Amino acid sequence: LENRADTMAMYKEFFTDDCDILLISYGSSARSALHAVEARRLRGEKLGLLELQSLWPFPKDTVRRISEGRSHVVVVEMNFGQVCEEVKKVVSCPGRVFLANRIDGVIIAPADIVRILNVIRGRGA
Repeated sequence: LENRADTMAMYKEFFTDDCDILLISYGSSARSALHAVEARRLRGEKLGLLELQSLWPFPKDTVRRISEGRSHVVVVEMNFGQVCEEVKKVVSCPGRVFLANRIDGVIIAPADIVRILNVIRGRGA
């Protein structure tokens, strides 16, 4: 199963071919992530989204390939960062992987994601 993880992986890519910052998300948080990506692209920022539609077995090669060459990878999820840890294990520079999460049951909003992106870029909240 592990050897075939990437052939079994289900995912969607949005604006990943030219993005500088890649968001990785799944489930309900992926909708907020896509909204944030689309809104920021209208402002000229090169953001992309990898929406994971299947998590296990984890699509290591897919995540590694799509995240290659990005300045930052931001994992948007509604938990303590379990998927973020999996992403850090497979990318070439885990220090460039950041977590944008909520753990209080409230859906993460696109504005929350944008605030985190601003902090990562050194622009403050």
